[in-house]
Amino acid sequence: MPGVKLTTQAYCKMVLHGAKYPHCAVNGLLVAEKQKPRKEHLPLGGPGAHHTLFVDCIPLFHGTLALAPMLEVALTLIDSWCKDNSYVIAGYYQANERVKDASPNQVAEKVASRIAEGFSDTALIMVDNTKFTMDCVVPTIHVYEHHENKWRCRDPHYRRDTVRAEGVEKSPLQAPPTGPSVR
Repeated sequence: MPGVKLTTQAYCKMVLHGAKYPHCAVNGLLVAEKQKPRKEHLPLGGPGAHHTLFVDCIPLFHGTLALAPMLEVALTLIDSWCKDNSYVIAGYYQANERVKDASPNQVAEKVASRIAEGFSDTALIMVDNTKFTMDCVVPTIHVYEHHENKWRCRDPHYRRDTVRAEGVEKSPLQAPPTGPSVR
């Protein structure tokens, strides 16, 4: 199976979407650049191994995620935008409402399966709210891949600009300075 890579922008937008609405479930789509045909005989993990690079994230909803008409419209509009800009909808992310719940629900699996109909290397990414702390020393996501009609968790094999991403992750968690402002 191919690996997954996230740009700093995609990772931070996804995590910060959850941070902006900590009392709600949030979801969104991940987009990748359109891929050129590749040779299937490349060794896994080797220098020519294939990775899906998620270049951006498009936040969708917070609160109620199972709004089928709004989701259909969003998918149609985003798919049209992707075609115009040489991108493809390649993944789905979700952060659940409950802090200790990081497993995909039926909505996440259905949306990701629908995306997988048009993109074979689709990833379902679940944000783990328990790992989103002041230190942010470990990745805050779980990556799921579609295998034999089921979504299975895999280790998060991705790369990102750790220093920049961690700085952005920490900023909404830090309290604003107290006292008079200096101008």
